[in-house]
This record gives sequence, structure tokens and C-alpha cells, in this order.
Amino acid sequence: MPALRAPFGTPHLKPSRLVHGFLSRLLGRIAALFSDVDATGLHHLPRRGGAVLVCNHRSLFDAVALGAALDRTGRDVMVLAKAELFRARLVGAVLRRAGVIPVHRGTERAADALDAAVESLRGGELVAIFPEGTIPKDGELMPFKTGAARMALRAGVPVVPVALVGTDHVIASNTQRIKRTLWRRSADRADIDVVVGAPIHLDPATDPADTEAVDAATERLRGAMLALLAEHDRPRPVPHGKRDLAIAALATTPVLGWLLRRRRRARA
Repeated sequence: MPALRAPFGTPHLKPSRLVHGFLSRLLGRIAALFSDVDATGLHHLPRRGGAVLVCNHRSLFDAVALGAALDRTGRDVMVLAKAELFRARLVGAVLRRAGVIPVHRGTERAADALDAAVESLRGGELVAIFPEGTIPKDGELMPFKTGAARMALRAGVPVVPVALVGTDHVIASNTQRIKRTLWRRSADRADIDVVVGAPIHLDPATDPADTEAVDAATERLRGAMLALLAEHDRPRPVPHGKRDLAIAALATTPVLGWLLRRRRRARA
């Protein structure tokens, strides 16, 4: 991943504009196949300078929806993701060029991702993180890990909450349901809302090593996310019957899908 010199001479990671831009548009096209992504509150994102984007985690489709929405801002967004995604050499190389920072969970290298993210934030980059750490089975917001608060405090940047609503309507949290969910959404497009909340400025006097203070800051971030979800969240999707699933499977053929959607709109 290319490096850029920060004001104090510290190198920081940043995405390749060419690779990141290409992947953002590709993700947008993929999202458009199965969903309608509506982004609100984009004006809360800083036009320049670093910020931590704190996102809830509902689905494997979250990163796709986030990339599709934030591409409209013209800013590149780095993402922290589990290191397992980098096992394939080619995929890992592309992810690094796109600004994805690998997180080696449960190892001695776990802190490396946090250090890299902090340097990038200090260099003026946006860094997105899913502080729940995993996808909850019941869709309820899980407790936040403290990494987001510690990153923001160390880098001296604001935290921007981003609520992702409806991504589990496209791909369920259970990976075994991905295929049937995509079939269903080929005929019944999902609506996804990416809601960007107001920036949160943590107390700069807080010591990132103060566990109690960091825990309190983390709860403040989680509270902001809960408030966004309380206003914008929707019920989880109801599973379709076998007959509906069979019809939706036929709609995976583009022409049949287009005809079916047109007929349904006419009836509506």
C-alpha cells in the first residue's frame, strides 16, 4: 500500500485512488443489482481531515453498501477487516491497495492494525470500523469493543456514527442463507439506508490508556448508534415460502427478472 508523509514525518497508509475508486464503483454496481441504497447525512462527513466511522454490523453486505454510499462523497475510506480475507495473495494485494487494513485477531500482531489506523487518521484519512467485531445472530446491537474510541483519542479526530439498515434484507447474517436470500432479492429488491450521524468529539484530555475513561467513551459511541437505529431501523426480513423462492430463482436470469419486476410494478 502506498505511503504518504504526514506533517511530522511519520508515514501513513492511504488507499490507491485508482484501485479504491474502481472498487467503490464496482461495489455500487453490485449493490444496485440487489438493492436500492439511500444515503442520508453525508454532510456530517468532514470534507478533509481524519475521522473514525463507527458502523453497526448486520450482514456480509455491509461493506458493499457502505462503499456504494460513501463513494458519493468523493473521499476514500479505509476499512479494518479480519486478516483471514488476505490469505489469497492476489486478493490480499488488491485489498491493501484499496485501503483495507488487516486485523490479526487474538495474536501478537493485533495492535498493528490499530497503530496503522491511527497514523492514517493523523494523516487525514477516513477509517471505518465495525466495533461489534462480528455479525450478531439476532440482529441486535452487540457491545462495542474499545478500538474505535482508542483510535479517535490517540489520533485526536472525531467519531462519526454510521447506521446500516436493511443490509440483512439482501444477505442474511447466516451465511448458509446467502444463496436463497440473493435469489429472493433478485425479484424483490431491498431498500438499504446508510444514515450518517453527527460527529462526536471525545474529550481530548482523555488518556487512551485509561481503561475506565475509554470504556465510558465507547458506551457513548454505542449510545449514539442505538439512537440512530431507534429512528431508522426496520424489522428483519420474513423468510419466503418455497413457491416464492422458486419464482425468485427464475428471476436470477436478468431478462426474466426484469420482466417479473415490471409485471409486479404494473400490478401494484
